[in-house]
Amino acid sequence: MVDLENGGRFNCLWLPAVMTLILAGCDGLFDRKPQLSDLDNPNSTVKIVAVKWAGDNKVSSAVPQLVDLLQDEDRSVRLYSIEALRRITGTDCGYDYKDAAHVRAVAVERWYQFLETEQPQHNRKESQNGKD
Repeated sequence: MVDLENGGRFNCLWLPAVMTLILAGCDGLFDRKPQLSDLDNPNSTVKIVAVKWAGDNKVSSAVPQLVDLLQDEDRSVRLYSIEALRRITGTDCGYDYKDAAHVRAVAVERWYQFLETEQPQHNRKESQNGKD
C-alpha cells in the first residue's frame, strides 16, 4: 500500500520550489513593465502580458499590432488581443477568437478597414485633446 498522506505532504512541499524554478525561467517577465515591442515577442506569455497592459492602459498606438495579433496561432493571444481592442476602440468589428481561421480572416479585414477609416480620426482627437 502507498501512504497517501506522506506522499501528499511530500508533493505539497515540492510545489513552491517547482513554481519558483518555473517563474525564474521566465527571464524577468514579471520584473519589468511591458512595452509595445513585447507584442512582437515569440513567447506567447510575454505577448499576452503586453496585450493586457496595452488594453488596460488604452494604448491606442498599439491598435495596429493588436489587430495583427488577431491572426496569432495561439488562441489565448487572440482572446486577449480582441479584449484589448474592445477596451481601446469600443468595438470588436464582429471578430470572435474561437471562429475558424477563414471566418476570423473576414473579421480581421474589417479591422484593417477600421484602421484606415476610424483609427486616424481617433488619433487626431487624442492629439487635439493633448493641446487643450
